[in-house]
Amino acid sequence: MGTQREVRIVLVRPKDARNVGACCRAMKCMGFTSLAIVPEEPLDPEQARTLAHYATDVLENARMFPDLPSALTDAVLVAGTTRRRGKNRKYFTLFPEQLGERIAGIASGTVAVVFGNEDTGLTDEELRLCHLAVTIPASPQFPSLNLSHAVQVICYEIRRVLEESRQTPFTPIQGDALDGLVSVITRTLGGLGFFTRVGPESMTVFARDILARAGLSVNEARRIEVTFRKIAGLAGRRLRERAEGIDPHPDRS
Repeated sequence: MGTQREVRIVLVRPKDARNVGACCRAMKCMGFTSLAIVPEEPLDPEQARTLAHYATDVLENARMFPDLPSALTDAVLVAGTTRRRGKNRKYFTLFPEQLGERIAGIASGTVAVVFGNEDTGLTDEELRLCHLAVTIPASPQFPSLNLSHAVQVICYEIRRVLEESRQTPFTPIQGDALDGLVSVITRTLGGLGFFTRVGPESMTVFARDILARAGLSVNEARRIEVTFRKIAGLAGRRLRERAEGIDPHPDRS
């Protein structure tokens, strides 16, 4: 993990190169220059430069990734933007200023804010890769914002909160450590026979979202992991004692 906090804007499958250029301009106005693009098809760089104006450096330094997971590997927090709700689209959404407050509490590492394409936004599967969802409270009569406008609004709110914040930041766990913790939890629950009607996949998504939103410190995550490993060890010992006919409470009357 780096020593400095970075806000990375991630554009997934953008369809219009001019929108990408406008996003660069919106980002730079708010002081953000880290851009990642997951293209579905090649984008015309000249069209992008047309609307990037004095933010062509953001465009030229943008990193291209073959898929969304590879663009998020080093992120300590991933926020997916969406205006749609549903069974597979997170339990609730944050407003942009609430996302800014979360980011203000992070001292170092990359925070990725993910935007889907202009027509369909993020798919359910793409949103599942995000720790939390953020939505702009637009009018229900016409809730669809242009991609660059959405980037501008969210970057502005993040910038405003970071400027005003007086929080004492701390360093959260990285994404791979979070996945490891969730794996320990689900394996422990599986060993206890917890999964009957609902499988471990649903619990994995639920636990990952909850713990990511909590913004755990390294020590907090380690303590939770130790707790679940101890639970697994105790459960295993009880099973062995039963198999060997050993009374775990010999003094019990």
